[in-house]
Amino acid sequence: MPNVLLLGGHGKVALQITRILAQNGHTITSVIRNADHIPDIKSAAGPGKESAVTPLVASIEESTDESAKELVGKGFDWVIWSAGAGGKGGPSRTKAIDEDGANRFSKAIFSTPSVKKYLMVSASCSRSKPAPWWSDSDVESFKGAWKAIPVYCEAKLAADRFILEESKRSGWGGEWFDLRPGALTDEPGKGKVDLGKAKQGGSVSRENVAKVAVGLLESHIKVQNGGTWLDLLDGEEDVDKAVERVLKEGVDVREE
Repeated sequence: MPNVLLLGGHGKVALQITRILAQNGHTITSVIRNADHIPDIKSAAGPGKESAVTPLVASIEESTDESAKELVGKGFDWVIWSAGAGGKGGPSRTKAIDEDGANRFSKAIFSTPSVKKYLMVSASCSRSKPAPWWSDSDVESFKGAWKAIPVYCEAKLAADRFILEESKRSGWGGEWFDLRPGALTDEPGKGKVDLGKAKQGGSVSRENVAKVAVGLLESHIKVQNGGTWLDLLDGEEDVDKAVERVLKEGVDVREE
C-alpha cells in the first residue's frame, strides 16, 4: 500500500483523511506543529489502527526549500497538503503558510520522482473571476468570499496557480489533484457530493471532503493532462461514482 505524507495533520479535514487512510490499510506520516496533538493524531486512525500513523512534529511555516525537499524525498508515494493558518496570526501568517509554505512543498514534490500522487486541499474561492457555469447567486457568493477573506483567497489562488506552472515546468511524471471545497461544516458526511463543476454557494462536510480526497488518490483511473482542479460541495451523487465520472470525463475547472 502507498506510504502517505500528510501535511497539516491536526486539521479537521486531515483527521478525517487519517481515519479513512488508516482504515484502508495505508501508512501515514502526519506532520503537526505541536507535540500535544500526538494523541489526537493517533486516535484519529481508529481502534487497532494507531500504528498506521507516525506523527512528525515540524513547522511548515518555518520550513525551507531544503527541508521540504528532504522530507518529501523520504520514500513517500503520495503527499497530501491539508495545512493552513486557519485565520490565526493575521494576514502575514496566512500568506506564510497557505501560499509560501504550499509553494515550497509543491516545488519539492514536483522535483521528487518517487512521489506519484499529490493532492492539495484548496478552496472554491480560489479563482480570479466567476466560473462561466455559475448562477447569479453563485457569483454573489464568490464575491462575498473575496470580500470577507481576501487574504486567504489570494493565498489559495497563488498556490493553485503555482501548481499549474510548476507541474508543467518541472516535467514531473506523477498525478496531482487540486480539490476545492466550499464552506466547510462538521456535519456527518453522507457520501453524496457535487464534484467537478460545482456551484459556488453552498457547503460541504469535512468528512465528505476526506472521502473524495482519498477516493481520488486511490482511483486506478489516471487523471488527464497530469492534474485537475475540482470544486466540491455536498450534493446528490455517490462519492465513488463522482470520482469515477470526473476522472473518466477529464473534468477540470482550472483557470489558466
